[in-house]
Parts: sequence; C-alpha cells; structure tokens
Amino acid sequence: MNNSREEQLLLADAARIHGEAEADTGSLAIRRAVQSGIEQGGWESWRRRLQRGSFVGLAAAALVAVILFFLPLLQDSAPQPEAPRAAVNWGGLEMFKRLYPFDHEAPTLDSAIRHNYVQMINQSAGAEGYQITLNAVMADENRIILLYTAKVTAGQEIYNISSARIKDLSTGFYLDSEDQIGAHDERTGPEENRIYYGRGVISLDRNKPFPGKLEADFQISSVDPGKLKDPKTGTIAKDMHYSPRLHISFKLDPKFKQQPTIIVEPKEDFILDGIEMTLAKVEISPLLIRSEVVIKNESDVTWQNRQKTFLAATGDELQSVTKDGTVQLKMSTGLGNYEGYERRFASNLLDQPESIKLIMRNDNGKEKYELSIPVWPE
Repeated sequence: MNNSREEQLLLADAARIHGEAEADTGSLAIRRAVQSGIEQGGWESWRRRLQRGSFVGLAAAALVAVILFFLPLLQDSAPQPEAPRAAVNWGGLEMFKRLYPFDHEAPTLDSAIRHNYVQMINQSAGAEGYQITLNAVMADENRIILLYTAKVTAGQEIYNISSARIKDLSTGFYLDSEDQIGAHDERTGPEENRIYYGRGVISLDRNKPFPGKLEADFQISSVDPGKLKDPKTGTIAKDMHYSPRLHISFKLDPKFKQQPTIIVEPKEDFILDGIEMTLAKVEISPLLIRSEVVIKNESDVTWQNRQKTFLAATGDELQSVTKDGTVQLKMSTGLGNYEGYERRFASNLLDQPESIKLIMRNDNGKEKYELSIPVWPE
C-alpha cells in the first residue's frame, strides 16, 4: 500500500511531536521544543563492502491513526541514552554535548564526530536582535542532522526554536522534518537564557535524487526576561515574540551519498503476546537503524492485533556489538503500519559493528524476545 502525500505529512508531523515530547525534561534549562568525510584509507575498502550489501528499500506503508494513538505511550516508556564517552572530544561542537543526556540521537552524533563524518557550516543569519548559526550538518541516504545555535540580544530570553526546516532548492519543496530538541547554554550569568543549542532531524527518501543545494530556514521564539520561570509561558500568545524567518544556504557535501544503506532481511519468526510475528527487515545507515516487524499470518492482521503487538514491546532497544565493546542504541520513534510496526534507532554503523542485537521489552522492562542480527552480508 502506498501512502498518500497527506498521510506522509501527518506521519512526519506525528513523529516530530513525539520527538519533542521526549526532549521535554521539565527543567527550566531545557525548554520544550515547539513542534523536530569519513577518514580516508581504510574507509574505501569498507565502503565497497557496504555497496555489496545494499539494494533498493521498501516504501513502508503506515497508518496515521496507529502512530497518533500510541505517541503518548512511547513518550512514557522510551528509555534515555547513556552518558557520553569521556574520551571523545567534539572539538568545535563540544557545546552540543549539552543535549546528550536527553537526546536519543546522541550515540549517532558521537560516532559521526569521532569518524569526522561531519560537514562544518558555521554560517549565520540575523535580524531584529535575533541570530541563528548553522554550525554543522551530517547526512546519509535517509536523513540529515542539523546542529545550530540561536542567540538574542539583551532584553529578551530564548524560549526555543519555533521552526527549523530545510528546503531543497532544486525542487523548491521543504523536506520532511522528524524532530527537534534544544536547551539553553549551561553557563550562569546574563547570557544564560540568551543562547540556545538545537538539534534537528530531516527525513530523506533514498529513492529520490540525493539533495545538493539546500536552504535552512529558522524562526526563534523569545520572551521578556523572567518569563521563562512562568509555567504559563508558551500558552499566552501576547507574551511570545518571534524573529523574522532566518535563511542560510549551503551545499551538502557529496561524500554523504557514498555511504549506502545496508539492508538485512532476517525473516526471523517469534511469538509476541500470542501473535506470530516476523522480523522482516533491518536497515542500517550511518545515521539511522530502522527495523520492520510484521504480523506473520494475514488472517491475524487486525486492528486489535496491531494494537496488541505494538504495545507488547514498547521498550525495544538495540545493542551494537563492536570490537571495542557493546553500545546501547535507544529507540527514537515507533510507527504503526498496516502489517505491524516500525522502530527507528540511533546508529553507530561507522564503528563497523559485527552484529546488532534487537531486544524487545515490555513497559515494565521485562525482556520478551531477543534477536541477534549480523550486519555484514554473507
């Protein structure tokens, strides 16, 4: 089943809302987001291994009602990422470790930065006392990750980035946003609430041409000093102030399209709360791991069974097994579809994992099923 354009937009919006809900820790310092060159040498031989294992992926069909129904449950059950590796220095992006404790994409960023899989942009735009800097981007066939910094002059405090989107200048259309999170600068003093660090995720369709020239489009929201402490802030329109739309154009580094998606089809069957299920597909790219689980027997594909199986393993997690140890990769989003469900996880493909282990848990943390999946095709 092919999704209509309207369904695709609703799914993207639902995923974005879910990501923003997860980023809300309730502290004043972390305000709720409104609305979401690999090193040369050894990499070349490894990239050829990747290319042997790639092929065109599935255009997954998703039911809008399913994801909208289960978003609150995902918010409550989703676990938090691990603390950053102490030995990893993010260099000019060190300030974005501010987001690490509550960002499900933290392991992805950590892996990408360690492997120099980053394009530094460091371009700014400003107007009327507001300034946005697009610090860096990273991308693969499936998504773009943005890192950006907002600032406002004295007399205002940043509430959040109310909008962060990307336009493909070759088509004139905006790309679908997945989620967006952010937090204020940790330093105390007059600039504490006037600097805001953000991370956004943009979806790509790898069956379409890889984008080249892009335009980032931001809008910053702010309030008068002291208003951030008011629990009603964000609900009273007259208290909010907004920047003009701030635009930054850049060309995406073509190195990002050289990393193909590995597609593994385990076809592993298992029982989930009395329903026969199949782990049909796992897609692995530098910035994303996506798993697809379907109900095995067509006669069992009912609304009730889709609800039941989606809820049965709400604590899904991945463990990536590398030569240096095991890395826990947390789930960022869950989507329901006609035959079952899809989960999206952080990725550390650049660390060349030997295998990944999919662990399904219920909302009480009890393990229900475990599957080990080799990454590299035979």
